[in-house]
Amino acid sequence: MSTPFRALLLLTLLITAVTCYAQVNIVNFDFGAVPVSCYEGYAYEGAAADCGYGYSVQNFDGTPGFGWMMGGAAARHLAPTSLEGGAGITQPNTIFYPPPFDGMPFSQAVFLQDVGGFVWQNVQGFTPGSYTLSFYLGSRFIDCCGYDGNQTVVALIDGNVVGSWAMSSFTPFTLQTVSFTVNTAGSHTVEFLGARPGDHTAFLSYVTVTATGHPRR
Repeated sequence: MSTPFRALLLLTLLITAVTCYAQVNIVNFDFGAVPVSCYEGYAYEGAAADCGYGYSVQNFDGTPGFGWMMGGAAARHLAPTSLEGGAGITQPNTIFYPPPFDGMPFSQAVFLQDVGGFVWQNVQGFTPGSYTLSFYLGSRFIDCCGYDGNQTVVALIDGNVVGSWAMSSFTPFTLQTVSFTVNTAGSHTVEFLGARPGDHTAFLSYVTVTATGHPRR
């Protein structure tokens, strides 16, 4: 085999490997593209911006570059005097008592509170095959007075459950992974939701999807 042909073959194999196993692009994977504007450092998702004490709201979904859709009872303002059933964004050291951010590769995280908190994104660039979903997950660092970190977080792909994590209070951010497969190319929905009723809160950030294998053609 000639040297030029060998070099061309190696280059082709490298391009093929990169194409088949490249990381799928998730927009705003660390939830930091849109900073929290409220002075308390956290905000629920909601159309009507309001930085009132104890119930801060910001329109993350409607801001270009945010990438995700969040929701819950609080986000829809169905129960404006209740903090149950919502999703939003927090920075470190807020009244939600997230785990310490020290040493983490992100500065903001989504919170999922009650059974109504959810966040999802239609992710582009899939080809048929197997993938690994990775993210950092932690729970509320307080257990008092009817609120805690005893939340259950469920991960779904296209509405199908691929993993579930039963949290307890005082759980630091920990890297979690779960495998899944898709059978079609194009976009697929990545979603996380809180699954335990009550004022229980978990936090996640740095969501990535990486291809791990594809069927032979």
